[in-house]
Amino acid sequence: MDISSTHVTHGFKTALAALLAYGITTVLALEFGYWAVISTVIVMQVYVADSVEMCLYRFTGTLIGAMLGVLVILVIPKTPVFVGIALFVTIGICSFLTRYKTRYRMAGITVVIVVMTGLETQDVFIFGLSRVLEIGIGILCAFSVSVLIFPKRKVDVLRIKLVTQAKTCAHQCGVLVEAFVSRQQQVGESAVTELVNDVWNNHALLQKTRRHESLIYHKKFRENFALKVSVISRSVEHLRNMVRALNALDDHGYDIIMSPELKKLARKSGNALVLLAKNDPLSGKKDLQRAISELDARLLNLRKEGLVRRFDSKKLVQVFSFYSSLRYFAEDILGAINEPCWV
Repeated sequence: MDISSTHVTHGFKTALAALLAYGITTVLALEFGYWAVISTVIVMQVYVADSVEMCLYRFTGTLIGAMLGVLVILVIPKTPVFVGIALFVTIGICSFLTRYKTRYRMAGITVVIVVMTGLETQDVFIFGLSRVLEIGIGILCAFSVSVLIFPKRKVDVLRIKLVTQAKTCAHQCGVLVEAFVSRQQQVGESAVTELVNDVWNNHALLQKTRRHESLIYHKKFRENFALKVSVISRSVEHLRNMVRALNALDDHGYDIIMSPELKKLARKSGNALVLLAKNDPLSGKKDLQRAISELDARLLNLRKEGLVRRFDSKKLVQVFSFYSSLRYFAEDILGAINEPCWV
């Protein structure tokens, strides 16, 4: 679904939720039913996780604000000066408390609603409860439409992002290894830096989906998203270390005898990472294990033959830094595949 169709769907769902709230409040003959309609527009978001979060913030904020509003009406003299002072104090407090919880912004809105429209009411408690009911109806309508009608889930967004990032990691690993075996050519850092920044957002996305979608769509969470997020995060760090190793020296470089084994390990590691992101990690396990073993055996033979002695100290550090980063890249992926959730 592209951006335009996503927002068309969001517009349809918001309008539908508002219409539903309007219908319910009309049938119930609620005096201030328009607050239900307004609430649907406030809390309805593109993604289910965001809508659920806004519903919770709006409802808890409404309860807090209604209690503050009722208390203000009961305590203060009903003159413009005291009403102004009460609004100043309560709105100021709620706005300040948003540094801790976003729900206090909603509390400030409800205080204004209750105080400005309830000063002349005969039963202030019933008035406050009525505002909570009206806003609650709007929240319930928005929640129901968001979850049941063309739901746009962030867990699905996370799944797509992880596969895309895994493919990008695989490609970048191949590019870096090719630069390494081609006499240690320096490479640009921008592509890996962009990947690091993109992957960093996975943690916040995972937390939001766990908190607000996992109970509603529990079957969607049978995949081990936390493991996938973790291994891709570590993978991009290994790629960044490979870039740093390549760019550490600016010289003519050396031919790398292990180039076939290094290229094979990069290819098999990238393939295994993509399969893991697609929830099919075991398909690439044996190939990755074999590639690691072949690289280790090749390095051991070269050391026995004394061929690594041709490197000076700086070049030796560069070569083994790159080698270690690639090796850790592969081992982290293999370690994730060997987790009990897969085997």
